[in-house]
Amino acid sequence: MVNNTSTSSYVKPINKHIVKSAFRESLTKEFNEYTRQAQTRFDEKDCLKVDLHCHDHNSDVPDELWGRILRLPETWLKTKELVRILKSNNMDVVTVSNHNNARSCWALIDKGIDTLVAAEFTCFFPEYELFIHVLTYGFSKQQEIELNEKRQNIYDFLKYTAAHDIPVIMPHPLYFYTKNEKIDLGLFEKLAVMFQRFEVLNGQRDLWQSVLTLNWTQSLTTQKVLSYAEKHNLNPADFGVDPSKPKILTGGSDDHTGIFAGQCGSNLYIPNLAERLKTEKASDLALEAIKLGNMSPFGQIGENQKLNIALLDYFSQVATKITDPGLLRILLHRGSAWDKIGCFAVSNFLLEMQKNKKAMKFFVFIHDALQGKKPNKLIKWKTSKNYRFCFEYLEHIADSKHKSPEEFVSTVNQVIGELFNYLNTLMANKIEEAISTNKGPQLTKISTEEITRKFEVPSQLTALFFGNTTKKDNMSNVKVEQLLDNLSFPLLISTVLAGASLASTRVLYQNRRLLNEFAGYIGKNRHQNKALYLTDTLRDKNGVSNSLSGKLKEIQKADLPIDFLVCHDTLSSESHLHVVRPIAQFSVPHYDDQELRIPDVMEIAKIFYEGGYDRIICSTEGPMALVSLFIQQMFNVPSYFFMHTDWIDFIKHSTDLTQYERDRVRRLLRALYNRYDGVFVLNSEHKAWLSDYEMQLDPNKVFLTAHHTQPRNLNARRIQKSDIVPGANKNTPILFIACRISKEKGLFDLPEILRKAKQSIPDLQLVIAGQGPATEELKQQLPDAIFLGWQNKKQLAELYLTLDLFIFPSKFDTFGNVILESFVHGLPTLAYNCKGPKDIIQHNVNGYLVDTIDEMAEKIVEFYADNNNREHMRKNAVTRANEYQAEPIMHQFMCDLGLEIPVTYHNKKTVA
Repeated sequence: MVNNTSTSSYVKPINKHIVKSAFRESLTKEFNEYTRQAQTRFDEKDCLKVDLHCHDHNSDVPDELWGRILRLPETWLKTKELVRILKSNNMDVVTVSNHNNARSCWALIDKGIDTLVAAEFTCFFPEYELFIHVLTYGFSKQQEIELNEKRQNIYDFLKYTAAHDIPVIMPHPLYFYTKNEKIDLGLFEKLAVMFQRFEVLNGQRDLWQSVLTLNWTQSLTTQKVLSYAEKHNLNPADFGVDPSKPKILTGGSDDHTGIFAGQCGSNLYIPNLAERLKTEKASDLALEAIKLGNMSPFGQIGENQKLNIALLDYFSQVATKITDPGLLRILLHRGSAWDKIGCFAVSNFLLEMQKNKKAMKFFVFIHDALQGKKPNKLIKWKTSKNYRFCFEYLEHIADSKHKSPEEFVSTVNQVIGELFNYLNTLMANKIEEAISTNKGPQLTKISTEEITRKFEVPSQLTALFFGNTTKKDNMSNVKVEQLLDNLSFPLLISTVLAGASLASTRVLYQNRRLLNEFAGYIGKNRHQNKALYLTDTLRDKNGVSNSLSGKLKEIQKADLPIDFLVCHDTLSSESHLHVVRPIAQFSVPHYDDQELRIPDVMEIAKIFYEGGYDRIICSTEGPMALVSLFIQQMFNVPSYFFMHTDWIDFIKHSTDLTQYERDRVRRLLRALYNRYDGVFVLNSEHKAWLSDYEMQLDPNKVFLTAHHTQPRNLNARRIQKSDIVPGANKNTPILFIACRISKEKGLFDLPEILRKAKQSIPDLQLVIAGQGPATEELKQQLPDAIFLGWQNKKQLAELYLTLDLFIFPSKFDTFGNVILESFVHGLPTLAYNCKGPKDIIQHNVNGYLVDTIDEMAEKIVEFYADNNNREHMRKNAVTRANEYQAEPIMHQFMCDLGLEIPVTYHNKKTVA
């Protein structure tokens, strides 16, 4: 069943429960204090306001590889429009800092418009194989030619600018357009020697980067710069740098779309400004102030929000303006195979979607709204009721553009989240409608076998898009064209919204490792060390949920740097637990007690960002696995998977799939697990399997862990056996099992085990707690057994305390929480010698490990033949349970995650 959400009107903000982390709060406070002081540095009446960093359509060759492959400019913004926006934001001097050219500046000068000539040159740092940007001002046309020649080597470029008194600024010092593992901290020592001016306030960059840049530049004393110069054999004078003077800090919007142009910039101080303007051009005075360093930044940092808005505008224009880049261009262009495959997929997707006129018009409306223009009301009322709410959102965006910049940024980012949520809900409703009206696949009728057999994409593109009636072992009979036709509008808009958010954050954090090292280097603003733990199940009626709930309790009790997040329709957020509501939820075939809940990935991304997390953990292979990979790519953070279930064994015991078909699932799991930086397993058998030729994971990235015991229920007491089994007495031999009643749990071995054991113990009884799809079938095979159904924790504790021996015939479980639960209450366990049980049970000490049904029956008889041994086993079971305490297990878990261990959290003896 899919959740229905009203789309009739603009609604209250989502994510009400998100609280900005102390880390982000400290960054905001620190930077706001700096900008407040910067604003009072100079007398406002003697200052020219200039946005020293903005672009227009002449930035036509992007630095990003994909943009070059797809033949996309960085912006379509016309120079005339940029100038209008700058003047509307009260800029006193116009400049356009396009990439590697000043064409726009020359054109404005030719029209008689006073303009400060500028360009942002891309220069090559040879020893790092790195391209960096250099903002450059006040050069001539001939010098522009020479600068473009010199930019192939940053040293030659800067020596040339110094020799010709051309002022330069190092923009966004911690942001580089490509991920580069060769960058080290020595780069910044060289930059300190080679640049006098640094852009500390960039309107498109993250607050963390800005504060790091601020504290670094302010720490560059004369002594430090001179020591760096000596270390790297550089002469500051060659680059026009005076080590005795403090670094000059500047600001600029780095705007490419016109949305934020003029909202950030620099105040340029010119004494006696009013008088000098009577005889001198403002552009000349601005250049003088830049050279002298009489400047201070103004404006606000929008964290990743401004870049998100800018990329949304850019992607909206790309969707309508992209043309076929050409297959040969893609194949022959520089870049990896994955870059080319990605560009091929993106171009084909967008070109196909251009056939959807409704979506293309909406992208135009998004662009207009971001520029402050409302959609035509007639178009709104002609639109289907299902989509009318989209126009209401655009109206709010357009209205907010005419208010404060802060309100505009806040409104747009709120609308992006809500619009994404509504569009995905709409798609879910359409899918549910198709299912309920027999126009789509009937999920409840599809078996695991059929899903697995169909899980393949044909390599023949015509078969994928137009179907192939002769092939039945893949998705060639699913017509993608028909599917896209039904979902094209909400799917395309949602894809662009998510893509803008992912890209805006990804580009900021593609060198996250460097940012972390840099924070340690300057000794300030280190990112907090905290993990977000995603799961599809928590506080549900299953073993995985129970173990995760126990882990959450320990985290809450010890206030550990880990927070859980679950998508659930009834739970509420609490300490160390975020709860998001599902966009949709479906019943899972054969798992009626567990629903598949589809979360809002954008809401989770916002929680991750605002919460200041720096790594992600996922515990289930459901929707949250996809979310975790999205977060991993978006924030470039370490990601880990906690493997609870052996799906290969599950499929082997619960389906009739062939080995070839099971291998298809194995390859899919291998691809999934290999996407993570580490995988946690619960038994040594699985650790070996993941590292061998079948799964091919790096052994150093497979971590052996365990579930910990949970405190015994002190309210539980031993009860009379007759209260459980009618007619029983204290001497009646009673076996016990508690688990999900399904075939993979090995429960259908029990009839034969009991038959054999009863030959020696005729009055042997069996009690079964739990529920599941095989309950009725098992009852038919075990007519004398006592089936109790689902039991709460207190009831289970009483059963553990009262009954004699826990029998666990599962060969499927990766750990066996119920074994630990039985040990906590002094109940020995009999299990097969495999996976989780063989790592927990000590044979003939606190239970038995066997290989066959016959051996299992023999051990039952042996257990009841010796009363003294039974009592020893009970005591030994409690002793073993004490070796699975929470603190040592969680301590090792956090170490493997790379988390810092709180000093208050003690490290006890590790698990045996």
